[in-house]
Amino acid sequence: MINYLISDHPFAKLARSKFIFKLIPMLNVDGVINGNHRCSLAGKDLNRQWVAPERSMYPSIYHTKNLISYLHRIGRTPFVYCDFHGHSRKMNVFLYGNNPNLSWYTGDRLQKHGFEFYQFPEILDETSTAFELKYCAFTIKKNKEGSARVAIWRDTGISRAYTLEASYAGFDTGGYKGHQITTRDLIEMGEQFVESLVRLKKSIEQGKSPTRRFEIGAEQKE
Repeated sequence: MINYLISDHPFAKLARSKFIFKLIPMLNVDGVINGNHRCSLAGKDLNRQWVAPERSMYPSIYHTKNLISYLHRIGRTPFVYCDFHGHSRKMNVFLYGNNPNLSWYTGDRLQKHGFEFYQFPEILDETSTAFELKYCAFTIKKNKEGSARVAIWRDTGISRAYTLEASYAGFDTGGYKGHQITTRDLIEMGEQFVESLVRLKKSIEQGKSPTRRFEIGAEQKE
């Protein structure tokens, strides 16, 4: 994604003209170096520490959350937040988002809200061969309150707060069905993520709303 963003590709130029990107290449450097795929050197799952991260124990989470909170305080709340993960059980590439109607907490379900969080995955599905809309899930479970996409949504109100998941395995549907996910697929996904952001911005400027055509799958298990 970074190489694409700084390239001369027309979509990359357009993206740079419309957005300020803040990219953090990796949050779990020490853990990954030592062979962990989600735990830090302290043996803690970093994607469950976002509610009140301790500076000494989870410095990368602490500083990243502070950056997002600062942008929110000065009136520059991010348009989209997304962290990228690998998934050990499900296939394809998909998103997790936040639908208050599917929250464990009654107070969320009672609040009036829109469905703009559906629009980006719909556009990704139209743009990317690797992305599978029907695998997306928007439930807000109590045990996921410490995840980035839920904690950041609660703290800042960013409705388009997501986790993008790419399978460790491969594809079982779509144009790449039957193939293992490769580095080239992940690079392509990063490029198409940027293109989809540009398409999302244009769609909003044109006054378009999400079709919510996949709402029947919105309670997919995570």
